[in-house]
Amino acid sequence: MNTRKDYSAALALRLEGKTYGEIRGSFKIPKSTLSTWFSDLKISNNANKILESKRKAGYLKLLEFNKIRTLSIKKENEDIRKNYESRIKKLNNRELMILGAALYWGEGYKNFNLKRGAYPYICFSNSDPLMHKVFVPFLERILKITKNRIKCQVMIYPNTNPQKAVQYWKNITQIPVENSRTQLTVSRASQGKRPWNLLPYGTLQLRVSQRQEFFKIRGLIDGVIGAAGF
Repeated sequence: MNTRKDYSAALALRLEGKTYGEIRGSFKIPKSTLSTWFSDLKISNNANKILESKRKAGYLKLLEFNKIRTLSIKKENEDIRKNYESRIKKLNNRELMILGAALYWGEGYKNFNLKRGAYPYICFSNSDPLMHKVFVPFLERILKITKNRIKCQVMIYPNTNPQKAVQYWKNITQIPVENSRTQLTVSRASQGKRPWNLLPYGTLQLRVSQRQEFFKIRGLIDGVIGAAGF
């Protein structure tokens, strides 16, 4: 039998259908202690109904709190994004040159085996249409490469409509359709894992088959690295 002075009072409250939190508020008894005391306690159906009602109310309150917090965080995220978006003005050529070099540094193919006589060329692949909307102006404005020199290869999946995919990327890049071809592919990284509809228009690969243009970009990348102090 428990000899603590507050045990009887706590027991009476529990039998009335009070939660551990409510009992702690009255007697400052640790929850672990209450759990030990009342783990095998048999309480009335009425007390059980009271406790269940409080649990449901607590759960609904928690759901409402989480909903409000989620909306608050979403608004905060949007405000931060809009604030920093407003800091970027129309890009001049120098800024576009740096951005284009950085895009190719991250997403362009660079590892040509020159020692074995590999022929380097510009090869930029991505499924993000906005990235291509930036990279194509970089090719035009900075490297003076006209659209008719840019070849497009659309990497599609078994469920992709080739004509729709080609037209989609033509609308994005404004590169003539006759410069485009499709290739059926499933990358080793995504095979069997990626839902078919995740990339409904596949991935666009832009190519400019001229080594001088490739080395211009490599030079820009080297310049960015040097200017950053690395």
